Amino acid sequence: MGTTPTPPGDNEPKGPTGTEDGMVVLSYILAGLIFYGGLGWAGDYFLKTSWLLPVGLILGLVLSLYLIIKRYGSGT
Repeated sequence: MGTTPTPPGDNEPKGPTGTEDGMVVLSYILAGLIFYGGLGWAGDYFLKTSWLLPVGLILGLVLSLYLIIKRYGSGT
């Protein structure tokens, strides 16, 4: 009777799992494409051009990959 029960959730792992890392990577890529692609689309729409959308999509992908490499590329 002298022991206290452990609270629920104490037996769960403390760090992120591989599935969570994969979802974070996917969300970075999608967010970059949607945000910068949206900016490119808006620029094309208001400035009556046709090249800002592809530039925005490429820029969003490149910046997303940079963030992913910066976060997960240390190898440790």
